[in-house]
Amino acid sequence: MRRLSVLSVILAAIMMMSAVCVHVSAAEADQAESGALNNYLFGYMSWGVKHMGLDLLQKKLENSGRTLPEVRVAVLDTGLKKTNRYLQGRFLDEGYNFVDNNTNYDDDQYHGTEVCGVIADGTSSNVKILPIKVMNAKGDGNMADTAKGIYYALDHGADVINLSLSGDDKNHTYHSLDDAVAEAVSRNAVVVVAAGNQDSDALFRYPANKDNVITVTSVNKNNTLGLLANYGSVIDFALPGMNVLAPRKSAMFLDSGTSLAAPHAAAAAALLKTWDKSLNQAEIYEIFKQHAVDLGEKGFDNTYGWGMIDLSDFDINSVYVRPTEPPAEAPTETTTEAPTEASEPLYTLGDADGDGGVSAPDVTLIQRLLAQIVSENTVNEKAADVDLDAEVTVFDVSQIQRYLAGIEIYAEVGKPIFE
Repeated sequence: MRRLSVLSVILAAIMMMSAVCVHVSAAEADQAESGALNNYLFGYMSWGVKHMGLDLLQKKLENSGRTLPEVRVAVLDTGLKKTNRYLQGRFLDEGYNFVDNNTNYDDDQYHGTEVCGVIADGTSSNVKILPIKVMNAKGDGNMADTAKGIYYALDHGADVINLSLSGDDKNHTYHSLDDAVAEAVSRNAVVVVAAGNQDSDALFRYPANKDNVITVTSVNKNNTLGLLANYGSVIDFALPGMNVLAPRKSAMFLDSGTSLAAPHAAAAAALLKTWDKSLNQAEIYEIFKQHAVDLGEKGFDNTYGWGMIDLSDFDINSVYVRPTEPPAEAPTETTTEAPTEASEPLYTLGDADGDGGVSAPDVTLIQRLLAQIVSENTVNEKAADVDLDAEVTVFDVSQIQRYLAGIEIYAEVGKPIFE
C-alpha cells in the first residue's frame, strides 16, 4: 500500500533543523480568542498574508457590503486540534478520521493544525475549514485513505482541497487517488498540493507531479527558494513557506516547509471563491497567473513556476468573463470564403471527446495520445515535448491545449479530418 507523509521540513529533515516555539502575549491571545487573528484590523499571525496581498483582498471583500458566501476548505492531514484557541469559529464539526474510521479528527500531532492555521490566517471568517484526518500521529498515511478523504470532502461541499502530503508514486500506479482528484476538479473544487521537501525534482513526488493540481513550492521573505524545497517543471507557484508562524496545540510556533506554502494558495483560492463561487480550478489558476510576480527567469521557470501570487490589486468589482464556447454547428449562411459547405459542422480541434468545448478530459486524452508518439526525425523525441526538455510535462500539455483550442475546422461527420 503506497504511503504518504506530511511535508514540514521538520519531518523531512529532523536532524537539520527544529521548530522554534513563539509564545504570544496575553493581549495577543485575547485577540486570538475573539477571532481577530485573521482580521485585518488587528493584524495577522504570519508574514505570508501580506506578502501575497491577501490582507488587502480580504479587506475589500469584507467592506464590499456583500453577504459573503460560506466557502469550505478541506484539509486532508493529521487532523485539527479542536480546542485550539486560534481556530475557534473557523472550522466545521463535520470532519472525519479515516485513520481510525471514526468522527474523532482531533490532531494528535501538530501538522494539520498548522496548515489549518495558515488558511484561517489568510481568509475572512466566511471561510470554514473541514478537517479530514488521513495521517496518523507520526505523519504517515496511505493513498487509499487520502482518496476516501477527497470524496468525503466533496460530499460535504468542499470548494478547495489542501493536500500538504507526498508520496513516491511517480508513475501514478495508485489510480484511486488519481480518480478522486479528477472527480474533485470536475466538481469545481480547487486542489492544492505541496511540492515536497526533498531538495529535488518534484516530478518524482506524488500527487505534486499530477497535471490537474496546483503544485506549490516554498520561498522565504526574500522570495528565495526555501530550505529543502522541491523544484522542477511541475511547480506552479512559489509561496511563503519559511519561518511561518502557525498554531499547534495551544501556542504558536515557527515552522517551515512546502506544507505551509500550499495552504497559502488554498487561502487565496478561498478568497477568490468568496468573490465568485462559480470559479473552477482552471479559472482560478489563470487568475493566479495573471497576478503572479515573476521570481526567476522571465516567465515560467523550473524553480519558481509562475512565481509569487500577489492579489493586492485584485479588483473585486470586476466580473470574470469566461471564454466563449465554440458553436456546435457552423453558421447556416454560406459564403464564398468558407472552406466547405456552410451546413457542415464546425469543430474545435482540441475537443477530443466531442462535447463542444475543450476541457480537462480533452487535455488528458490528448496528452495520453501524444505521449505515446515518438518523432521519426529524432530518436526518442516525443511529439508532445513542446519545450524539448525530454519530458512531457504540464507545460507541454498547456501549450498544446492553447494551440488546439484556437483551431476551428469544418469536417463532415463520419469522415476523417485528414486524408
